[in-house]
Amino acid sequence: MSAPGPDGFYHPSSEAELADLVRSASERGLQLRVRGAAHSISHAIYTDPLAGWPNSINEQSPPPGPNIDVMLDRYRGWRVRDESRKLVEADAGIHMGEDRTNPENASLTTSLLWQLWNDKGWALSNLGGITRQTVSGFTATGSSGGSVKYSVNDNLWGFRVIDSNGNVHEVTREDADPGPFLAMAPNLGLLGVVSKIIFECVDTFNIAGQEAITTVEDCEIDLFGPGTAEKPSLEAFLRDAEYARVEWWPQRGAERVQVWQAQRIRPQLGFHRRTYEEFTDEPRTQVAISLIYTFLSNLDDLSQAKPQIARTFARAEKLLETSSPLEKLGPLGWALANVLAFAGKLATDALIDLLKPLAGTIERKLPCIFPFLLSFFVSLDSQKRGTAKGEPQAFQDEAWHGLPMDNESDDDLLPIAFTEAWVPLGRTKQVMLLLREYFTSPADVHESYRRTGLFAWELYAAKPTPFWMSASHEQDEEWRDGVFRIDPFWFAGTPVDPSETFYLQFWELLRDNDIPFRLHWGKYQPAPDAGAGGWVAYFRSQYPRWNDFLALRAERDPHGTFLTSYWRERIK
Repeated sequence: MSAPGPDGFYHPSSEAELADLVRSASERGLQLRVRGAAHSISHAIYTDPLAGWPNSINEQSPPPGPNIDVMLDRYRGWRVRDESRKLVEADAGIHMGEDRTNPENASLTTSLLWQLWNDKGWALSNLGGITRQTVSGFTATGSSGGSVKYSVNDNLWGFRVIDSNGNVHEVTREDADPGPFLAMAPNLGLLGVVSKIIFECVDTFNIAGQEAITTVEDCEIDLFGPGTAEKPSLEAFLRDAEYARVEWWPQRGAERVQVWQAQRIRPQLGFHRRTYEEFTDEPRTQVAISLIYTFLSNLDDLSQAKPQIARTFARAEKLLETSSPLEKLGPLGWALANVLAFAGKLATDALIDLLKPLAGTIERKLPCIFPFLLSFFVSLDSQKRGTAKGEPQAFQDEAWHGLPMDNESDDDLLPIAFTEAWVPLGRTKQVMLLLREYFTSPADVHESYRRTGLFAWELYAAKPTPFWMSASHEQDEEWRDGVFRIDPFWFAGTPVDPSETFYLQFWELLRDNDIPFRLHWGKYQPAPDAGAGGWVAYFRSQYPRWNDFLALRAERDPHGTFLTSYWRERIK
């Protein structure tokens, strides 16, 4: 068996080397797990011991121990298997798009999407909000873009997977028994090591669309009601849009809605991109947002902000210059603006010492301060200046480049954690009314802010699918129209575990109001014994093929080579 590299990972370069690693792990009684871009929470990715190891996104290193953690950065080719059917076989380590955290191994020109578009004129039917994941990581967790009409699941044709004995199985959509194929997306890394994924591509296409930022009242969608012919309900909008996502900022006094939507258009000669801008073209914007959210997220103990401040300083040589719209907040804003303007020149400890005197005041006045901050970073269309005043942002792009609308976000500056609840699409209005009532009912505005958090709530949809463990699995009647997805964002520049605080209230709210839901497998989930009742039993009841998945897992991995403590607690 080869030795791990200095980074702690094993780096096989072929299917045979990967099978040898698996076989060796099994024979020695070790665990083996494979990481992709590390976009999932770390406990869902790596081997034991996980106790005491951070359970956070973008954790680039494995925990110490004797077990085998694998990175497939030397195994990232692709080839055409059947030209007439547009069947493409991709090695498991190839990234969908560019991974800026690892550009040497995952540049744009080595990514699958760019090469398919540039070399063959082919594409996948839909993509997630980002494309820095590996193809195996993307499918292993059941990720999906926002559409009930198109899904990357429709492009999945086959998998080559290595069981714990080192044997390679190829399963396809066209097998006489498609069950083993339908168990693979998501597979959670529990059915073996995926070696290759076979996609059935489509001809490339372009998209055109717009993003509007409005108040709830001025939104073109009826977020909470039944809708009308002129103003559709949220459910109707999500059913009809080809590609869409909504970001809802429900914080009291700051309420607003961002509606991103796009449709397919045919490729045209001389086509020119007009790229969607998630942020302004001002390069300091994400730096400013990062510093402000780092500060606001650690008001209780600013010493906890040190790691994120250090990452921010390392990412940007020049942060903010002398003037800032924060000065409009008066003396308090003026002080904060000046601190941020010169933050790049200060040591982290010195910066924290300067900020500490402001923490208590800002915490008390947060419901007054936050609406202003949001108006700066998420400006209403009606507040725009110049020729763009009152107009949504229009864009047009190649699909591979334009559908992942969050690729512009920098994980070092804006580390965003997620949980993502998938509910039957027909429950959309019920869930939105429930959330609105939960957010607006407290008389104490600080309690309202505790419930909403300080970030957006992403709302979008997904197409139903026959894949067994997908959160949009369609077997039950209520799930056959697709799903409505609620994704509360959490700024991860703090050591607080949101699954123990912020997210638990949300999960219990849905369950206590008898709303069936499933959770994205690569994002935060409740601890099995968190809150009242048993979460494992609850989620088992939501997946009709749960036991079939467990039976296949036991067959493929009788030694428990791929089964860590994290998954053992959640898959029973």
